[in-house]
Amino acid sequence: MSSLSPPVYVEALHSADTPMLIFDLNFLVRDVNRAGQSFTGYTRDELVGEPVSVLAGDDDVVDEIVETLIRGEPWQGEFGLQTKFGTRVYGRGSTAPIIVGGKTKGYVAVFVDTTKQRRYASTSRVLSRLLRHDLRNELNLLYGYVDQAAAQTDDPEALDALERAREQVMQVVGRSDRVRKLRELLEQSYDAESSPVRLAEALEERVTAAQRRFPDAEFSLDHVPGVRVYADDLLPAALDALLENAVVHNDKEVPRVTVDAVDRQTDVLIRICDNGPGVPPAQRDLIFGREDEDVVHHGTGLGLFLVDNIVDNYDGAVWVEDNDPEGAVFAVRLQHASDAVVEQDAVEPSVED
Repeated sequence: MSSLSPPVYVEALHSADTPMLIFDLNFLVRDVNRAGQSFTGYTRDELVGEPVSVLAGDDDVVDEIVETLIRGEPWQGEFGLQTKFGTRVYGRGSTAPIIVGGKTKGYVAVFVDTTKQRRYASTSRVLSRLLRHDLRNELNLLYGYVDQAAAQTDDPEALDALERAREQVMQVVGRSDRVRKLRELLEQSYDAESSPVRLAEALEERVTAAQRRFPDAEFSLDHVPGVRVYADDLLPAALDALLENAVVHNDKEVPRVTVDAVDRQTDVLIRICDNGPGVPPAQRDLIFGREDEDVVHHGTGLGLFLVDNIVDNYDGAVWVEDNDPEGAVFAVRLQHASDAVVEQDAVEPSVED
């Protein structure tokens, strides 16, 4: 097989959408691609021959990078960069030695902009404080005013209306709490690393927790294959949301929830079956927030929106089917983490009231 010519590699560098720089053993810039020029504001002629420190936003980080590269090791981490116009941008940087014939000839640096993410995180913290303090305080005041009004009237219709107002206030409080928890979980997902998860253990733990949380419901966990699935630390939150959904939107005096899983060789199908009212076909995308509607349009919106996004990050899927003879089945498809099946992990527990 013939190797590619040097001009092809040069063109690959300049065609990449990610900012990239090449610098020599003296840490002088020798090349920068078009994405790097657009990102930094400098032209190629302005950068070539300049020390990489011209772009540095943090001298300590630059020193760390240089020391790491001199040892012949790659470096990666958070990095601040100063553009030609004095703007500070942030991202994850990665640098590595360019080794040819066993000798280091220079270094390549790649920069992924996370400035918007940092700004989002800052805005998110402000919104969280708003939800946690300002909005909750105002709702508490409103609840107090409703109580005062109720204490000053004997009119049955007025008391009934005030009771409905109390319920609405508490619904808004609960929704704001769910939004806050959703934000926290989404922020956790930035750092969550996918790894093999023992499905049997995860399901048994979450079903047991759901039984404690909803003692008036009946839960059962059927046979679960002893496989590992591709997931991360957010999988328990997704399972909790599905189990909660099966109970809180159930119209039966005793909600019944059955959980099972089927190994399909390359993936696993988890089924959470309930005896509730079911989900009409027209609403099955809406409840996951997949349509151009507010994700909190339905009470299920936030939890199932979270489930959909978590499972999608695992290259999996979640959907709703009809249960027989009544209710709904929430199905989750997860990928095998490996072909290895650990038979001793297979369990057939039953968690009941």
